[in-house]
Amino acid sequence: MAHDRREEVIKELLAGLSEASPDAKIAVENSSGEYASHLAVLNVGGNKYTFAKDFREVYISEINYYSCRITPDSYGILVYHHDYPGVVHDVSRILADHQINISKLNVSREQKGKNALLVSLTDEEITAETVKLIEQLPQVTKAISLR
Repeated sequence: MAHDRREEVIKELLAGLSEASPDAKIAVENSSGEYASHLAVLNVGGNKYTFAKDFREVYISEINYYSCRITPDSYGILVYHHDYPGVVHDVSRILADHQINISKLNVSREQKGKNALLVSLTDEEITAETVKLIEQLPQVTKAISLR
């Protein structure tokens, strides 16, 4: 870990994750120091989350090696899918149909045509109904609402 308040940050992250998933096995790794902004890497339930900090805030910078920027107060959705043309359109259309405004959008992939992650941060909460509609898209493997 490269941040001077790392112990405090780790304590808060672990407390929040333990509250959300009491039975999950959580491991904290030290940052490699490769990037000064990286605070910690958490392994939770088979997923790897990299936390970073810049001059504004602490945020999730990677999920399983997919780049993103998710702040603690974010509404939004994580859409795991097989890379295909039109995924941004398909997800955005469903969100717009439910009067949900996108504030930030990021798509990251392993390589063209392979597994990918679309992170859509929104101004409004994503309902369970909206998540189900997105999960029904043909190339989507999983959708997770933030918060």
